[in-house]
Amino acid sequence: MSFSDSLSTSIGSNILERYDFLKTKVLPPPSFETKSMRMLRAVAASDGKLINIFKRAGCGRGEGYATLEELQRIGMLYRENSREILPDTKRKKRKKVDRGYTVWPKIKFTHPFFRFWYTFVYPHASEIERGDFSTFFESFDRDFDRHVSFIFEDLSNALIKQRFESVDPVFEKGNYWDRHNEFDLMAKTAANRIIVGECKWKGRKVCKSLVSKLKQKCERSGLKPDYFALFSKSGFSKELESLKDPQLLFFDLEDFERLLA
Repeated sequence: MSFSDSLSTSIGSNILERYDFLKTKVLPPPSFETKSMRMLRAVAASDGKLINIFKRAGCGRGEGYATLEELQRIGMLYRENSREILPDTKRKKRKKVDRGYTVWPKIKFTHPFFRFWYTFVYPHASEIERGDFSTFFESFDRDFDRHVSFIFEDLSNALIKQRFESVDPVFEKGNYWDRHNEFDLMAKTAANRIIVGECKWKGRKVCKSLVSKLKQKCERSGLKPDYFALFSKSGFSKELESLKDPQLLFFDLEDFERLLA
């Protein structure tokens, strides 16, 4: 049996055939179900930025914030604030080009299964309830890599924390975004060292050009990393590995096994 067949069988028996039971664990209270469903679907489908979630959910800010607060209260979503620092704290003192800019937080699921459910299961609930799993698996095959890339970022953040735990503990980690760029990972250690990372869930090896692009992004965002951490599903090119640069940290799938220890 191939990996895909094994995975499909596991999903079918452990999730889809148990739909009636599992939905009681992942659905919000009926009292605000319609609004919250739109919000949860929007979080699953968007880049996570709050303003884009509101747009996808088709709700105004008042309704959106109220729904978000309820979903945070019951433990389904959490807010990750941007770590970008604006030049001035008061809008009227900013440069004209900066006055219309807002630092939006990102909204994320508290558990990976919530993302899986609202990406793949909930949109096909009526078919699944009838025992028809075909549209689910069509969606799953199409969007699986995008879904896993989010999980890969979360695991990469956990791995970098583990990597530095005994020598210089990480006290701040997560995505980093500003008006210029987004980074999959930006961590700070107790000794004020900065680690910037890229996570690539791709079917090809990471090449040297990625490091050049990452350095250019850092320069534009005003970041001065001590380390560049590269996480790759498919490994790294010989040219990249031959650099022997102490600033470069490489992590492939075998390194992630340490998280299971």
